[in-house]
Amino acid sequence: MGKRVLCLLLALLLLFGLPGCGRVRSDFYYDLGTAPVNLDPQSASDYASRLVIANLFEGLLQVGEGGGILPAAAERYMVSDDGLTYRFFLREDGAWENGDPVTAADFVWAFQRLFNADTNAPLASSFFCIENAEAVLGGGLPPSSLGVAAEGERTLVIRLSAYNARFLYLLTTAPAMPCNRAFFTGTRGKYGLSDKVVMGNGPFCLSLWDPDQLRLKRSESYSGEIPAQSVRLNILDKMDSPGTVQERFLEGRTSAAALDSLGSLAEEMTWDSSENTVWGISFNTAREPFSEPAFRKALLYALDFSAGEGALPAGAAQAGAIIPQNILLGGESYRAAAGKHLMPRRDAAAAWDYYQQGLAALGRTKLSGLTIILPDTGGHDVFFGYLAQGWQRDLGLYLTVEALPAAAYQRRLREGSFDLALCALTSSYNSPHGLLEQFEQGNGGNFWGFADETFDGMLAAAELTADSKTALSQYLQAEKLLIDEAVFLPLYYQSEYFVMGEGVSGIVYDFDSKIVRFQYARRAK
Repeated sequence: MGKRVLCLLLALLLLFGLPGCGRVRSDFYYDLGTAPVNLDPQSASDYASRLVIANLFEGLLQVGEGGGILPAAAERYMVSDDGLTYRFFLREDGAWENGDPVTAADFVWAFQRLFNADTNAPLASSFFCIENAEAVLGGGLPPSSLGVAAEGERTLVIRLSAYNARFLYLLTTAPAMPCNRAFFTGTRGKYGLSDKVVMGNGPFCLSLWDPDQLRLKRSESYSGEIPAQSVRLNILDKMDSPGTVQERFLEGRTSAAALDSLGSLAEEMTWDSSENTVWGISFNTAREPFSEPAFRKALLYALDFSAGEGALPAGAAQAGAIIPQNILLGGESYRAAAGKHLMPRRDAAAAWDYYQQGLAALGRTKLSGLTIILPDTGGHDVFFGYLAQGWQRDLGLYLTVEALPAAAYQRRLREGSFDLALCALTSSYNSPHGLLEQFEQGNGGNFWGFADETFDGMLAAAELTADSKTALSQYLQAEKLLIDEAVFLPLYYQSEYFVMGEGVSGIVYDFDSKIVRFQYARRAK
C-alpha cells in the first residue's frame, strides 16, 4: 500500500512539476502588473484590460508579428480611391463563444455603443474620423446616422468624414471589437465586469477571473489556423513578494516576458527586440526659468555627449533625433527617410550667448536652485551625472538631481513639480504621430506645458494626407521645431526585448501597444 501511494505521489510530481525546479507545464504563463478594470471593449482603457480583450475578442483586423496589419474577423477589405470608404467582408466561420455567427450587425452595434454617451468610452475621440461620430456622441444626430452600416450579414461599410492615416490600425484596438447585442442586453449593466458576463469571438474564453489571476481557455467556437492553448495571467500586485518580472521569468515561473535588457539570458531562449523608446530632457515650459526659450537653447548647445561615452544605460544608443529607429511611415523607416541627425553640434560660445540672453530677459544674474527629476532605476542617473558636467563647465550651472521611485516620479510629472525631467517617450502605435502628438496642446501626457499652434497644424496636416512624402515633410518639420526650440532634448534610444522561454514560440508581442497575443503560442515537444 505504501509503495502504491509513493508511486502515485511521484507521478503527480512529474505531472505538475516540482516547485522551483523547472516545472513541466502545459499552460502558458504571463505576468500582468495590475488586474483588469473591466473587459467591455468599448469602455476599457487600462493596459491589462486591453491585453485580455485582445485575446478574448477578434476585430476586423489584427496586428501581426513585425507590426503589420493582417485580416482577422474580416477575410479581406476594399478602400475607395479617396480613402474615405472601407468595405469589409467577414469570414463565414466567425462565431461567438456561444456559437452564434459573428455578423456585420455586431460591429454596427459596437460602434453605436462607442458613440453612446452612456457608455462613457474613454477612447471614442480616437474614432471621430468616422462620419458623424462626434455629432452622434454629442446627441445632435441619432445612432443610425453614424457612418457604419451593414450590407447583409457579412459585409460592413465604414465611411470617414476625413482621411485618417492610421484608421486601419485603430480597427485592431479594443474599442473596435464587435459586441453581441443580445448577450450585452442580458447582462443588465454588468457587461465585462466578471468572467460570467464576458463573451468574445476570439481564440480564448475567460474561464476564471480571480483577484490574483485570470485563466484563458481555448474557445471551442473559434476557427483558427493553430488551436490556442490555455493561458494563466498572474496579477503581480496581488501577490506576496512576487519578485521582478525578469526574476520570475528566469526562475521558469512565466513563459515569456518584456524586458529592458537581455542580461545573461540563456542562448536557447527565443527573443526579439525593438528600438522603440527615446529618453531625453524635458523642460517645464509653464514656469520660469524655462518658459524663456533662450535658457533651453543654452542647455541644448552645451550638451556634451562625449562626457558620458561608455556610461549609457543597458540597451541604449545615443540619439541624434527624437523619433526612434523602429517607427515606420508608409511601411518604410521614418528615420531612414528623415535623416538620423537633427541635433546641433555642441557650441559652447552659442550656449553662453543664449544663457546671457535668458538672464537679461528675466532680469537675473544667474540661475540657481534648479531641480531635475529622473527614475531611480535603469542607470539613468550615472549617464546624466556625466552630462551635467558639461553644463557646469560651460554655463556654471549646477542642478539638484532627484532620483525617484516610479510612483513618486510619475506623480511629480503629473503635478508639474519639476524644472527639468529626464523622461521617456514611447508611442502606443507605430507612427511618428504617436510620439509627436504627446506635445500637442491639451494632450494629457504633456507634462511640460508646451503649446504651439504651428506644431499642432503640422501634425494635423500629416495625419490628413494620404501622400507619404507630404506626411514625411510635416512630421520632420514638427520634429525639428521641438529640437530647435529646445522643448525636448533627445539623449538616447532604448530597446525593449520580448523573450520566450526554452521551447516556447508563437507568442506575438506588439512593441508599440505592449499587447501580447497567445493565439499561436506553442511549446516544443
